[in-house]
Amino acid sequence: MYKYRFTIFTPTYNRGYILTNLYNDLKNQTFKDFEWLIVDDGSTDNSEELINKFKSENILNINYIKKENGGKHTAINTGVKNASGELFFIVDSDDGLVNDSLQVIIDEWDSIEDKSNLSGVVGLCEHTNGEIVGTKMPEEHKICHFADLYFKYNVKGDKSLVLLTDVIKKYPFPERKEVKFLPESVVWHEISKDYTVKCINKTMIIRDYLDDGLTQNIMSKNSLKGRALEFLYLINQNTYQISKYPYMWLKNYINLARYSLLSESSYFKEINKLFDKCMYIMLFPLGYLKFAKSKKLIAK
Repeated sequence: MYKYRFTIFTPTYNRGYILTNLYNDLKNQTFKDFEWLIVDDGSTDNSEELINKFKSENILNINYIKKENGGKHTAINTGVKNASGELFFIVDSDDGLVNDSLQVIIDEWDSIEDKSNLSGVVGLCEHTNGEIVGTKMPEEHKICHFADLYFKYNVKGDKSLVLLTDVIKKYPFPERKEVKFLPESVVWHEISKDYTVKCINKTMIIRDYLDDGLTQNIMSKNSLKGRALEFLYLINQNTYQISKYPYMWLKNYINLARYSLLSESSYFKEINKLFDKCMYIMLFPLGYLKFAKSKKLIAK
C-alpha cells in the first residue's frame, strides 16, 4: 500500500539556516527506505531554494510542499495526508538523527508479532551534549499507552514518537485560522486511548531547543490561546478519563480557565457537556489563582 517504510516528516518555517544539518543526517542513515516529506509553513527565507538544491542532488526521495502559514499542527495534517510511508516519523527542522535511528525503529517494529493494538514506537531524545532529555522509560513496561508513560510511570521530557500512518490519519488536528499553535498532546494522548506503543530506551533524535522554536515561545499570545484550546479539546474528547487520570482530568478545567484568562479568550460556550460546564465553573477559582501567578511571572 505504501511506497516506503518511513515518511520522515519535517515541518519548517524560516529554518533555511539549519536545514542542511538534518539533510546530512538523513543522508547518513543506515536504513534507506524512506521519503523526506517537508511541509513549509509559509517560509519567507531561502528554504525553498535550499530544498530545491537538495532535490537536484538526487540523493534522497524528497517531497516538498509549501503552504500558507498556519502553525505546526496544520503542517502535520498536510504531511499526514501526503505521506507515502508506512510509518510517520516527525523530525523537526532543528533536530538531528543518530545514524542508525531508522534501523533501530524498523528492527523493533518488525520484531513484534502481534501489532493489532499498536500505534508505533517511542524512543529517547538526547541534548546536543549527549544527555538524555528527561528520563528513560520503565523497562518493565515495554508496551503501554503513551499517556501512561507520563501520568502513570512518571516519565519526563520529550520523546521520539513514530506512528503508523494509517493510525495517525484517523486523528487529524483540529484547525482554526486564527490559532497557529496547538500542543500535540491533543492528538497523541487521544490516540493513546485506543492504542499502545512499543517503548525503547535508545536515542533516535538529537534535540536542540533554539530561540526561535515553539518551546522557547510557549508564553506568546498565540501560544497561550493554543494552550487554552488544548484543554478545551481534552475536556470535550474526555481524553483523560477520571478513572485513569483523575489528577489530569481535574487539571483540564483549571488550565482551561488559566490559559483562557492569559490569552484573553473565552471558550466556555464551546464546552460540550453540561457536566463539564459545571466542573469548569466549580474549578474556575483555582484556575484564576494559577492565572494570577502566571501573570506575575510574565510581568517579570
